Amino acid sequence: MKKKNQNEKETHYTREKGVQSTLYKFGIGTGLAKRVTYRYPIRVLEKLIVETKKRQPQDPADYFLTGLKRSRIKYGCNRKLNRKRKGRGMN
Repeated sequence: MKKKNQNEKETHYTREKGVQSTLYKFGIGTGLAKRVTYRYPIRVLEKLIVETKKRQPQDPADYFLTGLKRSRIKYGCNRKLNRKRKGRGMN
């Protein structure tokens, strides 16, 4: 059996939950926090959280979401935002 090394990277799940809990502390709702962590890479979100904490704005949720909107141009999004659905009865 392998012993887990303390320097081993955290799992994706723990990083995702950590990001979500930080977003809750900023004042972002649970639904929006889940959608943000689903759509954007965790490394980008962690980077934005560190910058938000460093600058200590009055409204951290607004500051974070503005930074996320601006970073979308550079990093893009993981998921397709506009999925076309097939209409019912249309063949």
